[in-house]
Amino acid sequence: MSINRSAAIGYMRKAFRKGQSVSDFRQDMRAKGLSYRWTTMLSDWRAVNELETKAGLMKYVRKDYYPAKSVMAELPWKLSQEYMYVVRVKSRIEPGVPITERKVNITSDVPMTTGMVEQAVIEKWAEWEDYTAEELGEIIPFTAIHRTME
Repeated sequence: MSINRSAAIGYMRKAFRKGQSVSDFRQDMRAKGLSYRWTTMLSDWRAVNELETKAGLMKYVRKDYYPAKSVMAELPWKLSQEYMYVVRVKSRIEPGVPITERKVNITSDVPMTTGMVEQAVIEKWAEWEDYTAEELGEIIPFTAIHRTME
């Protein structure tokens, strides 16, 4: 992925949230010097649209259910594995310290239930050296992403 394309995708999220049209967005990117092939930009626009539309839907899926296609964002981007789950994790270093919230990505080649995603976060938490001292609080599976073939 080119640097122009990566930067434009970052701007796309803001533009989509503001309700900007794709043609106006294209003009803005041309003015910033971040223009790239129109068909690829449209594909990215649709992918960001789907990602933004389906963000947060996985938190409504029962723990023992697999997310349905209507909940899962289908993206044509190159991911390291076929499925990626974005999880909001609340933790704290010690009692009395404010709770920290961060997003963690869990990748898998097989679909996972919400409960499996939560368990994967618990298992991997100790492996991530930056978070070893932190006590896990609430784990909220937030977004499910499925990689499609381009």
